[in-house]
Amino acid sequence: MNRALPEDFDVDYQVTRLVRKIRVRTIGRLTEIHEDLDYNSLVMFIAIADAPEGVRAADLAEALHVHKSTISRAVAALERMSLVRRSPDPDDGRAQVITADPEGRERLEAYRRQSHEWLAQLLSDWKPDELRTFAALLGRLNDAADQTD
Repeated sequence: MNRALPEDFDVDYQVTRLVRKIRVRTIGRLTEIHEDLDYNSLVMFIAIADAPEGVRAADLAEALHVHKSTISRAVAALERMSLVRRSPDPDDGRAQVITADPEGRERLEAYRRQSHEWLAQLLSDWKPDELRTFAALLGRLNDAADQTD
């Protein structure tokens, strides 16, 4: 459904502003996980850590829409930082499964807890009904975005 947007439509601006703020804040805090971590490697590390049984490089490349060589270089860097480990894929001896190192996972979880505390602080003066509405609308936006992937 294509509808013309009103002239004062500023959702795009506000979402962009929030994403930019979160990205800048994230980049400023990367050293909490590892001093050599960069933003793109963080995105891959999160995807790996969020796969409890591990993930194959090819599946990671597909999920993140990047070339396998990009994944290979990033995983090698994450491995040098001791944030991830590779092990043989039990279903395919030619492939490897990448998992988060337990200490790396702990660092990421501490990082996430602090991020959640920051967000909770930002929302601390919101009324419960405002939070429910915001969460529902944000969920609806994410669901719509999922349909375009």
